[in-house]
Amino acid sequence: MTSRELETGRLLRRDFLASLGIAIAGASVLPAAAAAALRTQSPGAGGVPLFNGKDLSGLYTYSNSHGRNNDPEHVFSVHDGMLHLTGEVTSAIMTEQEYANYRLVVEYKWGTKTWPPREAGAMDCGLLLHCGTEDAVAVGTWPQCIQCQIYQGSVGDLVLLPGKDMLSATIEGETRGGAFHHMPGAPAQVREAGGKKLFDSTAHFGKDPEWKNVKGFFNKTGAERPHGEWNTVEVVADADTLTYIVNGRTVNKATNLRVTKAGEQLGLTSGRIGIQCEGSEIFFRRLELLPLR
Repeated sequence: MTSRELETGRLLRRDFLASLGIAIAGASVLPAAAAAALRTQSPGAGGVPLFNGKDLSGLYTYSNSHGRNNDPEHVFSVHDGMLHLTGEVTSAIMTEQEYANYRLVVEYKWGTKTWPPREAGAMDCGLLLHCGTEDAVAVGTWPQCIQCQIYQGSVGDLVLLPGKDMLSATIEGETRGGAFHHMPGAPAQVREAGGKKLFDSTAHFGKDPEWKNVKGFFNKTGAERPHGEWNTVEVVADADTLTYIVNGRTVNKATNLRVTKAGEQLGLTSGRIGIQCEGSEIFFRRLELLPLR
């Protein structure tokens, strides 16, 4: 993408990257102070692609089986302008830099292949947000993060995945059928995970109460589109708030995101961004950050 293509409202790619704290001559990890400079505009207006449609520049892969940037099964590939995840090896693809205050726009569709031991289960993937700096510390597989599920029938579920620290979030919702569901206008509750509690999940607003972990599950009244069609997931990361939007419908929201380190509770507002590869074939044609406000 050229500087001209990224020019919107007289915002050049060079100036935009400088505002993010990224050196023009060489990339650097985005510090929290510089991350706060990332602002949002309308789709297509000066966005920063996390995936360039050609290769894995700016990204790295990780699996417990093979470590970092070692992919002998070719789980991750790029072809026809798409990022292709076969799902064969439980793993992740991560940004090398940290980001904050953005609208992340993701366009995906499912493939056909699923892998043991989950070949009969609902096809599963996920966006990993505000990721910590260590790999494989959350449930022994993922970086510490907050997840936006991309999971048949559960797209937009919000999961706290702590590693060595406690994570918490405030979410309006109620418990139904043994699961906590986001419900706008309901009393706000503090959700926590850490220590012996390996994760905490909040079902998205409108989730089918009859959801089953079976391949091809589809909620006809939900926001997801039928298998084989492209879906758009947007995540708005605004300071310590995350909002999940699926095909234009807001389905989850968490505020007052916090991480507890060495007994001190801190706002959780930035981090790396990743994608899970978890037993299911999936394609991505867009991974783009748009600046906030």
